[in-house]
Order: sequence, then structure tokens, then C-alpha cells
Amino acid sequence: MSSTRTMGIAVTDTGTTQVMPLGFEYHEPASGDDQGEKVWIYVFNDNGSWVEGSVIARDASTTTYDGILAATSTPSSRVIGVAQHAIADGSYGFILKRGIGEVLAGTGTIDDDEGLCVDTTDVGTAMEFGSIAIAQSGTSTEHGISGPFGWATEDAAATALATCRIDCRG
Repeated sequence: MSSTRTMGIAVTDTGTTQVMPLGFEYHEPASGDDQGEKVWIYVFNDNGSWVEGSVIARDASTTTYDGILAATSTPSSRVIGVAQHAIADGSYGFILKRGIGEVLAGTGTIDDDEGLCVDTTDVGTAMEFGSIAIAQSGTSTEHGISGPFGWATEDAAATALATCRIDCRG
């Protein structure tokens, strides 16, 4: 996945000892998979056990990169990234901030060729954002949240993973 030569650890390494500055971004170069660059961000898990596809938001009222499972209907502008492997509560690790990765669907499901927002029912999951017209407007009256944090390339039923293009600002 990533080279440890450039930063000393792999993006899949986790642990209870901080080894990188919080918010450090690793740019994984495009590879032979033709999916482009991936941007990983180093964060602290301040709440819950994260699994592959968990949607991670900035902890409330913090300026650091302490992440939590995104509460239902969390604004997309608060989403830091999406976990691509397990990170235990109280541990440090990298999550995907930008690029192609897996996103866990909540009750709202994920629909192919739709924007993604935090699910309105299940914490730490995503659902389809709505029609292209809503996604392009940057707001949604349906969900009462800011614009999407990614775009789905396939459908996913509740609790399933969907491959998506992630672009988080949090």
C-alpha cells in the first residue's frame, strides 16, 4: 500500500503511542491501479472502535485531529476522512482523506453515482446525498447538511462497503 521509506511507518500501522504529528498528511503516489494519488491523514481515535469504512469526524470543539465516529447527520465539513483498516479506541493511525477507498453504508444505503453524506441513522456510516442537482448546490434540505464528502462508484446496502472517491475537508 505505502512505502515506509518516506516516513518510517506504513499507513496501516496503528498504536497507542503517537509517532507522527496529528494532522500529518502522507501523499501516496498514483500506482498501477490507475486510481490516482491517495492522501492519508494521521489522527487520534478519541471514541469507539473504527473498522474499515468508518466515517470519522473531528471531535467537538477541538482544533486538533482527534477523531470520533461521525454522529448521525454530521456536516460533511467536519468529516476528516474514512478509516481503511481497524483503529482501536485510544490509538493513533492514518485514515484516508482523499482518493479511492471503501466507505461503510448505513441504513440510508449508498447509491452508485451519488454524493456521500453522513448517515442520518447510524453513527460512523454514510448514505447517498441525493440527486446531482442537490449535490451540486452544496446544501441539502433533505438532510440539512453541507455538501457531500465523496462520490460513490457503486451501490452498497446497509452495513456493506462501497468503493468511493473520498474528498474530506474536516
